[in-house]
Amino acid sequence: MHLCSFSRPALPAGPEGIIYGDKVINITNKSGRKTYPEKEKSYVANGDIGIITGHRKTQKKPWKPYEIEVELASQPGFTYKYLPWEFDAQESTPPLELAYALTVHKTQGSEFGKTFVIIPNPCRNLTREMLYTALTRQKDKVVILHQGDFKDLMPYSKETASEISRRMTNLFSSSVPVEIKVRNKSMYLDEKQIYLTENGDLVRSKSEWIIADKLKAAGINYQYEQPLTIDGIERFPDFTIRDDDSNTIWYWEHNGMLSNDDYRERWERKKDAYRKTGILPLGEGGGENGTLLVTEELEGSGLDLGAIMHNINVILGN
Repeated sequence: MHLCSFSRPALPAGPEGIIYGDKVINITNKSGRKTYPEKEKSYVANGDIGIITGHRKTQKKPWKPYEIEVELASQPGFTYKYLPWEFDAQESTPPLELAYALTVHKTQGSEFGKTFVIIPNPCRNLTREMLYTALTRQKDKVVILHQGDFKDLMPYSKETASEISRRMTNLFSSSVPVEIKVRNKSMYLDEKQIYLTENGDLVRSKSEWIIADKLKAAGINYQYEQPLTIDGIERFPDFTIRDDDSNTIWYWEHNGMLSNDDYRERWERKKDAYRKTGILPLGEGGGENGTLLVTEELEGSGLDLGAIMHNINVILGN
């Protein structure tokens, strides 16, 4: 009777109990780590993801394996060797961690075919920058699993949700903190990093800031990003102006990134949705549900103040 023998994998490693077949992430930069087959300039980077591939057992190496071996997605065909002492309980940070689910911070710089973003409610450390990072890790598809109403995420597109805007820096000039009240809560932002209109609105760009203040100076009441259901989807026009006397509604959209292909495609879809809802451009005489006003910026062209004043004169009936 012939008995087959099999190599035994190493015992679970580190506080997370990493074993053969686990998906892991390397969290330290290191050069010169041993590989199989040998590699002249071996290097593993923080954020590299791989699989515990087991341990080689050959005629020349029939004993129980000693190293933990990982094949990284960024370097197929090579296994990197990690020594048991690197996972000792006395070590402050093991070089490998399980990677079945990752924090947003650990995925910075990485890309995946599909990603699932999980957003609890409340999520106290969520910022605009963190949400952007989470939503841009995928190549093909992103699925958002969130608690609560999806529109609760809209405020994270504004300056008040920006961690960067809250930083005070005097690298080249002194900071000027400005107290801003949003939803009855106070926060301090750097004067140079916010666009606060005369009407008290925090807008997204300097161009919107100028438009808002021009409307204010002309005595035109507006609503900034007032929700509007268009073609079954809730959207947010930049400015909504209502003239109750003439029963007219103006929707003003400012497009500041038309040189970007994705931005331009989104705008074309939004414009088609306006049309289906009965909101037509000014050049077509407007629609039964409103008139669409548009100002645009192309790369290198800057803001067209003449176009802004033309729209304002149209609203005023001049």
